[in-house]
Amino acid sequence: MLVEKSIVACPPLTAPVDFGASVEAEARRRGLGRAKKVYIVIDGAIWLWDLARDRFKDAVLTLDFHHAAQHLWALAHELHGDDTVAARAWVEPLLHQLRHGEEHRVVQSLEELLAPIEQRSASSRKAVTREVEYLLNHKDHMHYQAREKERAPMGSGAVESLCRQLQNRFKSCGQFWSRKGLTHLLAINVLFKNQSAPFLWN
Repeated sequence: MLVEKSIVACPPLTAPVDFGASVEAEARRRGLGRAKKVYIVIDGAIWLWDLARDRFKDAVLTLDFHHAAQHLWALAHELHGDDTVAARAWVEPLLHQLRHGEEHRVVQSLEELLAPIEQRSASSRKAVTREVEYLLNHKDHMHYQAREKERAPMGSGAVESLCRQLQNRFKSCGQFWSRKGLTHLLAINVLFKNQSAPFLWN
């Protein structure tokens, strides 16, 4: 159960290494050093995975389930056509397996796709290879039934909803910010949302 949320937000063009340092600092402030286990759920951004491995090397890393499903659907559409009965018939058993502890079968099915790939057009081969290799690269991050048994999150929805709330404050119609102004207001907004307003006076 997510009983508390806190935010780390940086202005545009912040270097990933600086964002990573901010995330680690906030996690430590929230009790990272006392945690018996740390779970990190991420979408597909490569730099986020690099950040997680660098700053939280002992954490359990999970690919957001919805993101994994999107890649499987993209593969289904490439193999069987967009929104076809054949695409749905191919992908739904894989989604069920992925969700219910049979991710090894999903990996096996994906690996088998690479064998006869020469029969497809060059553009189709490229698309299929890209999606398959993406999912195979994350085969150790798709243990969704295990995460459920541990009562750990499988998706990043809670984070994304919090991001939308934060962005709504700074991306409303007609709003324009200087970089300096956005940096200061963002910092103040984060302090209030994290119930850390006393830091303003220190």
